[in-house]
Order: sequence, then structure tokens, then C-alpha cells
Amino acid sequence: MRARLVFSVLALCVMLSGCTLSNMSGTAKPTGAAQSAAESKFVYYNFPDVRVPAEMEPDESQMFVHGMGHKQTGVLVFSGNVDFMSLTRAMITTMRQDGWELRFQFASPRTLLLFTKPTRFAIVNITDTSSFTTDLEIWVSPRPEHAETMLEKPLPLIEAPRSSYNSAPKPSAAQAPASNAATEEGLDS
Repeated sequence: MRARLVFSVLALCVMLSGCTLSNMSGTAKPTGAAQSAAESKFVYYNFPDVRVPAEMEPDESQMFVHGMGHKQTGVLVFSGNVDFMSLTRAMITTMRQDGWELRFQFASPRTLLLFTKPTRFAIVNITDTSSFTTDLEIWVSPRPEHAETMLEKPLPLIEAPRSSYNSAPKPSAAQAPASNAATEEGLDS
């Protein structure tokens, strides 16, 4: 009797796992209501082309958005109990769907993603914290209207102020040093 019970439980486990594993190929695509439900898992905040997973909680005290239209700039800050890698993949996918081009990706416990559009750029910073939460920052800014403003310009040379402390005369090239450290330590070569 006991053996029959163990066999029945094992058979039930095998049947249930078989049903679960049968659709793990990833070939099934959501259609109709299932697809609209999948799309509703993302929410637009302040920017009409930047979606965030609905599981992420906004931190209004850290957010700042200024301007309108394609001149709008700002930072969106979120945190939530989501998988770090899943959030990274979701942000790449949704940003591409919204017309952004991924230009740079640096993956580590702190991942940086740089996206561009013809008139704007976005930096997505995803941080895996040790408190079982994942932080998300999205910085959006308009691109400069002229390409030459993006060129790197050298900074002007700023000379240090002269003081009496640094005003000791420097030895000239003709003068020999007062001592040779190698011979003083007995390291003649």
C-alpha cells in the first residue's frame, strides 16, 4: 500500500512537470488579450516614449522633469523587487520598441545603457542592491542642435597662484646635485 502511494505521487509529479516543460521552447507568442496584458505591464511616466515595468515603484522625491515636447529633460527614479537581468532585458526591448537605438551597454552589478534618438538621448542606470531590490534611474535629455557643440574643447590652462612657500629658487641645469643617493647608501654601481 505504501509503495502504491509513493508510486502515485511520483507519477503525478512526472505528469505535472511534463505539462510545464512542454511549452518551455519559447516559440509561443501571446496573441489578442494576452498580448495587451503583456503590454500593460509597462507604464509611461513623464516621457511619451520611455516605458517602465509596472512592478517598479516611483520615487517622486528623486524625480525631476523640466520642459515640454522634444526639449523635455529630466530624471526618473524607481525601485522594486524585480530580477536585475530581467529588468535590463526589458528596458532594452521596450526602449527599442519605442524607437530608441542602443548605443552603449556596460553590464555589471551596476548596468549603464545609452540610447539615442535623432533629437534626444537617454541613459538608463540599473543597480542591483543587496537588499533584494533593484534601482532604476532614467536620464533623458535633448541632444544639442549643432554637432560642433558636442566636440571636446580643451579646458583653459589655469596657473597656480604664486606664494612665498613655493618661491624657492630652482637649481639650474648647470649645478650638480648636492649628493648622490646611490653612493650614500653604499650601492656603488
